[in-house]
Amino acid sequence: MNRQQELPLAPRDLLVLAVLAEGAHHGYAIIKEVEERSDSSVLLDPANLYRVLRRMRRDGWIRQVEGSGAGSRRTYAIAARGRTILRHEVERLDQLLREVRPALAGGSRASRR
Repeated sequence: MNRQQELPLAPRDLLVLAVLAEGAHHGYAIIKEVEERSDSSVLLDPANLYRVLRRMRRDGWIRQVEGSGAGSRRTYAIAARGRTILRHEVERLDQLLREVRPALAGGSRASRR
């Protein structure tokens, strides 16, 4: 994976992958989970969500899984590549937070060395 091309993730992409990392979901459930996890700061309308899902499927981040029963909703699950991307993004964000947290405490990086 070329991290420079894949990362950083847009907040909506990060949240969609995080939702799917916990299990397969259909579109409406993804919309509601993203809204809840972001305290409504990331809102996805169906058209935007399905553009995101198409791109993620095309890039191998997620896959469509069979629903149960006739007329089932399209359900999506994270793919191995998506899980790797999610892990790398979380590691990147963790490192970034480690770098900026001292500023909140009033400390300087120079004083820690």
